[in-house]
Amino acid sequence: MPVTQIATGRAFTYVDNIGQIGASGPTLRHPVGLARGANDILYVANWGTESQPNARITKCVLSTQEWIADIGQPGSGDGEFLWPGGLIADSNENLYLTDQAASKIVSFDKDGNFLAKWGTPGSDQGQLLRPSGLAFDSDENIFISDTRNHRVQKFTKDGTFLSSFGSKGSAEDQFNMPWGIALDKDDNLYVADWGNSRVQKLSHEGSFLQTFGSPGHHKGELDHPSAVAVDKDGDVYIADWANNRVIVFEPDGTFLATLIGDATNLSEWAKGKVAANPDLAKARARADLEPEWRLWHPAALHVGDDYKILIAEAQHMRVQIYQKDPNYFEAQFTL
Repeated sequence: MPVTQIATGRAFTYVDNIGQIGASGPTLRHPVGLARGANDILYVANWGTESQPNARITKCVLSTQEWIADIGQPGSGDGEFLWPGGLIADSNENLYLTDQAASKIVSFDKDGNFLAKWGTPGSDQGQLLRPSGLAFDSDENIFISDTRNHRVQKFTKDGTFLSSFGSKGSAEDQFNMPWGIALDKDDNLYVADWGNSRVQKLSHEGSFLQTFGSPGHHKGELDHPSAVAVDKDGDVYIADWANNRVIVFEPDGTFLATLIGDATNLSEWAKGKVAANPDLAKARARADLEPEWRLWHPAALHVGDDYKILIAEAQHMRVQIYQKDPNYFEAQFTL
């Protein structure tokens, strides 16, 4: 049964999930980045581990879960990367990915052909140190969370440095290891300020505007947020990494809803694995599966114009899918 959460004229309904653990093909390994293309295409950046560097981008169809291709591979050459931190697609469906290990940006076309790489490690203007999240503005310039330099930098798509703002600290417009980043329809920025357990909203030029959340574990509080997304109505979605949930705020900062994960069903990819292993199926029949349903270290978010909410779970090796109804009306009955 679909699980629906109703909140202030909206409804958030669990739809499905995609994923199972693996090194290639229709599998995921610590997904940390999400992008969507035309014709319901989904791209997922996989991080892997130091001992199992399965870094790649998984390309599939969101609605049918049909696997299409793996893009990229582990390494340091052209079209290779080791430690993805974020993923975005431009208007031509070219993909841009941060490689935290090499402090560089790698790009591919939608068919997986290598296009370019740029970026050099360092702390000077235009250099990067463990970059993570990235997002396009309306001119398709790229804003990058320069995580270990505790700042945000702006580049053209070919890597030309444009501007930089932020410094290490906890004051307004300062950061402590910023991770995810997003822009709204007015080109305001939202930065998941990981070390300060908050999300900061800034103008396109980097001036402080607003804070979402504060450190803690209660309703509307955050513990090391990893990603942020903004839908076309201005509602703000925050991946609350250490609290294992996604918090939703209204544009003015009012708490709206909490998504904790409702994946009571196996994905199409996982069904085949369980069906082929009778012992695994028996073990699952005996186990308490509720912890499996819930979010575990959500690392990336994507909210489309169709109000599909995608949540990449780094530890459950999957993407949970919710649907927002922005005009939910609760019927009133007179008996």
